[in-house]
Amino acid sequence: MMTKKLFSRVQITTNSRLHFGFLNINSRENYSFGGMGLSIDKYPTITTISKAREFKSNLSRALNKKIEGFIKCNKVNKNIEIKCVESPPSHIGLGSGTQLILSLEEALIKFYRLNHTKTSIFNRTYRSGVGYNSYRYGGFIVDSPKKNLSTNEAIFKYKFPKDWKIILLFDNKIRGTHGDKENKFFLDDSKSSLRKKLSDLTLNEIIPSVIYKDFDIFAKSLTEFQKINSSFYTSIQKSSYLSKHIGGIIKRVSSTYNVAVGQSSWGPTSYMFTNSRNDLKEIISILDKEISMYNNLSYDIVSAKNNSRKLSFS
Repeated sequence: MMTKKLFSRVQITTNSRLHFGFLNINSRENYSFGGMGLSIDKYPTITTISKAREFKSNLSRALNKKIEGFIKCNKVNKNIEIKCVESPPSHIGLGSGTQLILSLEEALIKFYRLNHTKTSIFNRTYRSGVGYNSYRYGGFIVDSPKKNLSTNEAIFKYKFPKDWKIILLFDNKIRGTHGDKENKFFLDDSKSSLRKKLSDLTLNEIIPSVIYKDFDIFAKSLTEFQKINSSFYTSIQKSSYLSKHIGGIIKRVSSTYNVAVGQSSWGPTSYMFTNSRNDLKEIISILDKEISMYNNLSYDIVSAKNNSRKLSFS
């Protein structure tokens, strides 16, 4: 039996994603959660694995422990170097944690040329599969509500219009809710369900508006979808935006311009979509003046990324 020759190096570059919200947040329903979001073309997570004389890593102790367990279970050579070369900050709403975990798992499997593994590295569950399906497909994603948290089926995926530009707003002094506080929040079944309205917006307005490139409908319906989702989080987040400064800027811009607005996941990263080059120029001019008043705010212009993660081998 021939032994497969290992690669010297494997690199995976993944997409960041915007998370627009859940389709059904009430876990007492037959199927709950699911989500909707979009891959973007900046802020990638880049992970490499290469041969080394000993085990090296710049990852956290917790991740290294899981990786070492994977190596031991699969009886493969532990002399590797693992690097997270680039990644956006954690807990700002771009999904970097999910992308890192998915890329590590696939990179290890590819590096060791395993047909299957004896154990999953992370045993991670997902309320929303937007990040998972962004990794697999890219583009605009609608993830199915689920009976249990181990499934991540995309019920709709589509190439998003590249000429619809996205203005991202950042507040570097705030981090979104995560960890035990987030998990405890989703255990509370007292939140009212607005799934019928969310489903109607998704199926009858947002999805068709992406297919037919109807920006006016997209802007109105996505903003409404985000507004409903933000109402679920009032026990933690007092308004639609975690950052009051970002919220104020979005309110002023959206009162004048035709934009789709909202917050990605728990924030604080928020977004404004526009399909007008002239509007984009004018909004940038406003942002340059407004953001100069704050040390903690910044912005960037991105587009959709309609491709999945990129793998390279040597």
